[in-house]
Amino acid sequence: MPFTFQALNEDNTIGIAQVSIVVNPTVAIFTDTDWVGGSTASDTINIENTSPVDINYFVSADWYAAVGGTPQDARLLAERLEITVTADPLGTPVQLYTGSLAGLIQQPPAGRLLAASANEDVEFSITLPPSNATDLIQGMAIEFDLVFVAVEA
Repeated sequence: MPFTFQALNEDNTIGIAQVSIVVNPTVAIFTDTDWVGGSTASDTINIENTSPVDINYFVSADWYAAVGGTPQDARLLAERLEITVTADPLGTPVQLYTGSLAGLIQQPPAGRLLAASANEDVEFSITLPPSNATDLIQGMAIEFDLVFVAVEA
């Protein structure tokens, strides 16, 4: 049997980054009532990447029936309300989504890049187009959460 020898390269370590974001404000930005065809509202949420790595973020709407309403009512309103989501509205605006509230699911499809330790404003504009304001939705209400999800870029 031949002679053998072993040498070590010891104590190697790898630390895994933790992805995290903060949104401000965390309270509702829309609390409107008595909408009619043509009603509109806009407000802004700031998203901050508190991670040590770049992220891609996605925006969704999690909608549900308002108190006293039904899931069917909420679905009808989610399909009739139109929402536009715009990143960096006061800088170099980039439209992330425009369409029905019901369709705001993980938008934009490829995510929006946000560098480590950076932040940006995201503007939400919601409207009830006059053509969507029919007797069918009269007196209905909807509640929804705006959900931000981040993944490592």
